[in-house]
Amino acid sequence: MKKILIVAYIGAIAIIACTPKASPTATDAIIPLAADVSTSQDTIDAGQVIFTTKCTKCHKAKDKAVASQTYEELRPVLASMSKKARLNSEEVKQVSAYVFENAKK
Repeated sequence: MKKILIVAYIGAIAIIACTPKASPTATDAIIPLAADVSTSQDTIDAGQVIFTTKCTKCHKAKDKAVASQTYEELRPVLASMSKKARLNSEEVKQVSAYVFENAKK
């Protein structure tokens, strides 16, 4: 019985140790840096449409939350929510442009 517990314990530790960790650079790969965000009005408008349609499927629009934080503070949120909303790379750029435009400066 002890051997089974020890093997299970070691197995659990190995599984936990081998799981991928969130890296700070993962956000950089998904969400553009502030310097790289499009300032095109067409892109911002497309981002607003995505923000108001896809983001509000799960919760109310977070316009006030966006306005109360800087773009850099919102990048990790954008990365997480982009995955959940299943946005493609073009949609991510558009939503990022909209959030950048409306974020606290």
